[in-house]
Amino acid sequence: MTYPPPPGHYPGMPQYAGGVNQTIQPRPSAGTAIAAGALAAMGSALALTFVIDTFGLAVGLGGTRFTWLGWTQAFAYLIEVLTLGPGAVVLFLRKPLGRWLVLTGSLVQIAQGIIALIILWSSGLSSAAMMSGNAGGIFLVLAIAIATAILAALPITGRWLASRNQLPAVPLPLLYAQQPPAYGQQQPGFPPQPPGYGQQPPGLS
Repeated sequence: MTYPPPPGHYPGMPQYAGGVNQTIQPRPSAGTAIAAGALAAMGSALALTFVIDTFGLAVGLGGTRFTWLGWTQAFAYLIEVLTLGPGAVVLFLRKPLGRWLVLTGSLVQIAQGIIALIILWSSGLSSAAMMSGNAGGIFLVLAIAIATAILAALPITGRWLASRNQLPAVPLPLLYAQQPPAYGQQQPGFPPQPPGYGQQPPGLS
């Protein structure tokens, strides 16, 4: 014999915890990733300008004890151009590879800037002469590189890249937010139920 379902349970009805409306997790903000990509493109443009000058300087320093420094700086700028520029493009395309390219180029740029400042300070130039010469440009590139590395390394940038295939935040229908009255209970607006309605007939087990 078939018995009625227990109170509050109806076959075929979806069950929601707490009976409240649920939504898909919204996508992370793209602000940090876009800012990192924009700064990486700027750093790549600056590195391209410096790489041309530095290669010419390295050729002019041929045969001196500073030749190695000129070539080292030139190749470091070349690495920055080849990582920051493509990394910015790939980052805008929401590829994780773009984040790592931007981080690599930024770290190379930071290391190069610190080394260059140490060499300038050890050369015995005054602070005014340093700020009016190459050091001013080095500080600018160094600041951009640090900001780029921080923005690219933030967890929200990684979450934005990982959410590329995530469904948009769409509210699910508010179904059964309030469970229907239990079987056998009086519903408002209906006439009173006859005595014994909803109770199991005697003699059934």
